[in-house]
Amino acid sequence: MHGDCSRAILLALLTSLGAPPGAWAGSRNYDGICEASAAVLIDKSHVAIASDDFQSILTYERGKAKSITAFDVGDVTDIEAAARIGNTVFWLSSHSLNSSGEDKKKRKVLFTTDVTADGTLTNVGKVYRNLRADLAAALGRSEERLKPSLNIEGMADTPDGHLLIGLRGPETLPGDRAILIEIGNPKQLVGLETGGATKAKIERVVTLDLSDGPGTVGRGVRDIVRVGQRYLIIGGSEPDGGNPAPKLFWWDGQSETTTPGPSADLTGMTPEAVVAWDDQAGEVFSDNGGSPIEGTECSDKSPPAKAFFPAVDVKF
Repeated sequence: MHGDCSRAILLALLTSLGAPPGAWAGSRNYDGICEASAAVLIDKSHVAIASDDFQSILTYERGKAKSITAFDVGDVTDIEAAARIGNTVFWLSSHSLNSSGEDKKKRKVLFTTDVTADGTLTNVGKVYRNLRADLAAALGRSEERLKPSLNIEGMADTPDGHLLIGLRGPETLPGDRAILIEIGNPKQLVGLETGGATKAKIERVVTLDLSDGPGTVGRGVRDIVRVGQRYLIIGGSEPDGGNPAPKLFWWDGQSETTTPGPSADLTGMTPEAVVAWDDQAGEVFSDNGGSPIEGTECSDKSPPAKAFFPAVDVKF
């Protein structure tokens, strides 16, 4: 999602102090796009990054600024989440209305790619487009009522081959609790397993407290990744740049409670994607859209030559 005014002010301050544009404390930059919104491991040293406003999924070597491959997805689909089951990567769009309140078909897709032996992505399966109706039914709402507030932002695999879908919005009331919905038949939905599924099999709906404690404001899910048998969640305010600030949480995968996540300096960032390189370390990627680059707000509809997005390491 687009960055806010405070992020632009921070960039200007860093520049005035002699720091290079985008030199976030304790982080590195990756080049080519600004609006990093989903990430998934290709192997132990490579990651595929999608933007919510760019026509290609880019692959990077860990810590190296330049992308090494690009996988064309055709029309921009507002990809916001990714998860891998075996060699199959699931890519999921926001299923939200666009900034003009329009309900675009291309923003309502679940599709898959395979990771080949040489680490490149290839098309596989079919596109599933009915997930918003499935989620509305799981939440006991009509799709018409849900669609103005629905915003999918995170996704993770489970040990038994299911998908956990994390919602940035809506957050449940009372309590501002974030919502996770588990889908039990993801490969059937995209035609990679037999069974003729025409709707998602909802295994459970989990609500989680991603606040800072009693009496504080809750957060939605900005991304989620499985680390062994537990999950690391990026919690963030529903609007970009809002309060509370982004924060990491651990979830055991079973209960409706969370614990504080690993320490990470997310100051000035809009973290929207996370990967676990192994059981000891991960990396958080930030959407840098709207930040000024050579006098122009960066947008992946037409990224400038010096487009970049920041990332920060986390230790588990």
